Amino acid sequence: MPRRIRYNVATSLDGFIAPPDELTDWILEDGDIDFVKLYEEFDTFIMGRKTYETMFAMGDQNLLRDQPKHSIVVISRHLDPADHSDVTVMRDGYIEHLKKLKATDGRDIWVMGGGWLATACLDAGLLDTIEAAIMPVVLCEGFKLLTHRGDSRVFKLALRGSEQLPQSGIIMTRYDVVYEEANRLN
Repeated sequence: MPRRIRYNVATSLDGFIAPPDELTDWILEDGDIDFVKLYEEFDTFIMGRKTYETMFAMGDQNLLRDQPKHSIVVISRHLDPADHSDVTVMRDGYIEHLKKLKATDGRDIWVMGGGWLATACLDAGLLDTIEAAIMPVVLCEGFKLLTHRGDSRVFKLALRGSEQLPQSGIIMTRYDVVYEEANRLN
């Protein structure tokens, strides 16, 4: 089975992945979500600096803490790679890097955040799925699920599945990205 790039993310009902203060206390916990099993579906984790800092601030609760350096890629113009020897820090060339990773054998690749990174993958025709855990929360402002690119291209999605978690009211959604020739840039 081909390796897939999946944007798996928590979002508010109004499409924000973080409020302006970047706190995560709005994300509901639900015991029905098996994070250990979810993480086992991936062997590469791609994220922006803010997601990286949030994940690693979690200490022992961070399920990425024992991953090998090559499996965690942080895209950042601000981090100095020498100061973060436990991960791979990239400033440029990450789309080409993702193309190469996607062509290799392995488990799926998780785009963890932010919205600008998922949008860049979408624009490049690399994003295979969007898997949004919709929290029953309205944030009204903050960082969007996907960012505005200044053009009018529309990307269609095909629903692969959805599930409501009764304990929390979270709705887990899985969509395949349906690329049309006009949307694929590569």
